Amino acid sequence: MKLPRTITVLSGAALSVVMLVTPVGAQPSRTVGASTTYQINARHDGSLVDTAVGAPPLSRKWSRDLGGNVSYPIVAGGRVFATAASPDGHGTVLHAIDAATGEDAWEPVGLGGSYWWSALAYGGGRLYAQNDDGVLTAFDPATGAKAWTVTLPGQYSFTSPPTFAAGVVYTGGAGSGGTVYAVDASTGAVLWTQPVENGDNSSPAVTADGVYVSYACEQTYAFAPKSGEPVWRHRTECSGGGGRTPVVADGGVWVRDDAGMTPSVLDAADGRLRGTYEADGWSPAPAFDGRQGYFVDEGVLRERHSRTLETRWTFEGDGRISTAPIVVNGYVYVGSQSGRLWALNGATGQSVWSTDVGAPIEEPDEHNVSEPLTGLGAGGGLVVVPATHLLVAYGQ
Repeated sequence: MKLPRTITVLSGAALSVVMLVTPVGAQPSRTVGASTTYQINARHDGSLVDTAVGAPPLSRKWSRDLGGNVSYPIVAGGRVFATAASPDGHGTVLHAIDAATGEDAWEPVGLGGSYWWSALAYGGGRLYAQNDDGVLTAFDPATGAKAWTVTLPGQYSFTSPPTFAAGVVYTGGAGSGGTVYAVDASTGAVLWTQPVENGDNSSPAVTADGVYVSYACEQTYAFAPKSGEPVWRHRTECSGGGGRTPVVADGGVWVRDDAGMTPSVLDAADGRLRGTYEADGWSPAPAFDGRQGYFVDEGVLRERHSRTLETRWTFEGDGRISTAPIVVNGYVYVGSQSGRLWALNGATGQSVWSTDVGAPIEEPDEHNVSEPLTGLGAGGGLVVVPATHLLVAYGQ
């Protein structure tokens, strides 16, 4: 006899309903998730379903000192990928680590660059690395062999992490105005470009309906993923350099600004203002699990309903919470500049586990190119934490 179970999963680019049929007395097959870009997925909503992780408490599986400040990790295909600031000068180094052992899966690769910034994305069986000069390279994640390299045209300053979706790598560049790029993931050919104000620090959030980017003063754009045609634009009365990665969740585009504007929620379909919420413009990206939103502001984690924007619980920790939160199987993970990592019950805010990672867990710097953009990751049974020079993996 078999009993069906229906699981609704809010993850990636769409809502999916999965029917699992499990023999009585047998264990169900596990869902193994992946972190494929900044803030877990193409929506940047920080949410992951990975039953291989299990419920906290977790134990340390391995720790690596990569010799320089470490980026957010890509966790996929039995590997953990991250970049680190080069200890020998400008530029960054790409590291591929066996997720099970913590040992190098292949030799580290220098990515070059004028500064210490680089960022990663994964999809279509390839790993994509971009440096601050706009050199975008596709690697075989199993061997480290290069599939193609392209220097993105028309700009000279690149601080927007790439995003993979449906066979395309999306990214942005700045220098002379700004540009959003769509690159064929199989060949490296540039499929389309669009001008924006001003192309900095905004990893494209991508769904089947839109490519969303947001820059200084909440100048926010939506483009059609295949053609690049403008869908809508949210205009304000100012502009400037800088930007923040938007988050797409519950039909809204959640945007932040370090120029003093109140963080806003825009309707993903037409760009109209749906609401605002109290937070510092320098606050990291929020994470979402359905209509539960998790926001870090001034060192404190707050849970808000995504429609009413009402704060329902807060968690102060040590008052130095620094990371963008992520949500794995309903547990919220955040880290502190003191080096503390917490797992909280997403419904109640109760801390269920914490540990000392061994080094400060710095906040994501979405304004400079002095180091790779950092952030938490998870997948393949692991929660992975960049902590200054360290990359630390936890699991069961």
